[in-house]
Amino acid sequence: MSLTSTLLLNDRLRRHWVNLRLFYYARLLGRLRTLEADRSDPETVRHNLKSLRAGNTRMHRLLRPLTALEMLDENSKVLLIGPRNEADLWLLAGYGFSIENLRGLDIISYSPLIDLGDMHETPYTDNQWDAVVLGWVLSYSIDPGRLANEVVRIVKPGGIVAIGVEYSTLTPDDVSGLVGYRLGKDERINSVAQILELFGSTLGHVYYSHDAPLKRSHTKSGFIANPSAVCAIFSVNKPGSA
Repeated sequence: MSLTSTLLLNDRLRRHWVNLRLFYYARLLGRLRTLEADRSDPETVRHNLKSLRAGNTRMHRLLRPLTALEMLDENSKVLLIGPRNEADLWLLAGYGFSIENLRGLDIISYSPLIDLGDMHETPYTDNQWDAVVLGWVLSYSIDPGRLANEVVRIVKPGGIVAIGVEYSTLTPDDVSGLVGYRLGKDERINSVAQILELFGSTLGHVYYSHDAPLKRSHTKSGFIANPSAVCAIFSVNKPGSA
């Protein structure tokens, strides 16, 4: 492992690096932009702008198993949908992927690594990506079926999709009591089966399934430090798949 990879895999050092770049691009260059997307929760931008400087370690749960797949390597083209800031991109670079082949897509962007756009209608061509990662972003969609169709369109035949969501027993009204505004759908996706169902006949081989075994959730009384995660990594069957 190179020194650069070692530094990027250190959560504290990576967060400092990300926040330095955030200050440079957003504050000094004034490049912070947002986009209102009709198929996303109306509070998505407001909610995520509050946490633009925040760091967490939950993406390790999704990216560690993703990087173990032998069909992906440092030259694979990987799209991360909804990264909020650059942290997930640099984490994936720390795992050995070339930063030149990584892109983010979000309705918040300040970074030259993150395209501004709607995840339900992306600016990418058909069959462009070896892997598409949706880390803790599915709950912001009010049309997850449309989102799944768009992911299938832009991933290569036989390509990889990795999805992580937070396990939660909270209702949107419960969330409103905690953060001051209603966020999320009444029926949230809370299991691997619900994630896989979105992809129907295009679902290929499931490489990784983590169904929130400890069932830890935020509560009406407050947030907890380490809520459980629901994660799935699978291939996509479409014309051209091996």
